[in-house]
Amino acid sequence: MKIGLFGGTFDPVHIGHLVAARLAQEAMGLDRVIFIPSGVPPHKREHHISPADRRLRMVELAVADERGFQVSDWELQQPGPSYTVHTVESFSSQYPEDELYLIVGADMLYDFPNWQSPRRILQLAQLIGMTRPGFPLAECRAELQQALPEAERRVHYVEMPGLEISSTWLRERLQHRQSVRHLIPERVIRFIEENGLYDRRADS
Repeated sequence: MKIGLFGGTFDPVHIGHLVAARLAQEAMGLDRVIFIPSGVPPHKREHHISPADRRLRMVELAVADERGFQVSDWELQQPGPSYTVHTVESFSSQYPEDELYLIVGADMLYDFPNWQSPRRILQLAQLIGMTRPGFPLAECRAELQQALPEAERRVHYVEMPGLEISSTWLRERLQHRQSVRHLIPERVIRFIEENGLYDRRADS
């Protein structure tokens, strides 16, 4: 079985995440994609993020009717920062007979050599880099080739349409009472409003 691991803060989850997961699944023939909300992202320790249980619930609502998608709270149950290598090691132990694929934005691959234990990650999982039109793929490959030559055969690139959507931008729209319809699944929007996340309330 081929399993895709898709981590992120998902604060909030949006259609860009769902499109990326579906394209990766189809391109690589993944049997399932597991969304893994991060606990304490090492690169966001100084940033305020929504409570873990709220972010988990938003992802659960977003993928409820999506074939082959599921959610894991593994990182949310761990103390301290959420390092990808620990997550991959855990899922490798849970699914020792399966092939693991880590889904990331191709822009993140530039920094992949600086992640904690990148070679260990490559031993346990292949990477799927989601590219965008205009993305300098040649530069990314050159950077990886120089820093981690062994990555070349373990990284696959899948092109996404030009959906320039970010959770940061969506939080700003929510805070300014601007529409996020078609950008965030309707169930997630209702949950945000019912729980007053990002200062967005249904009666405001």
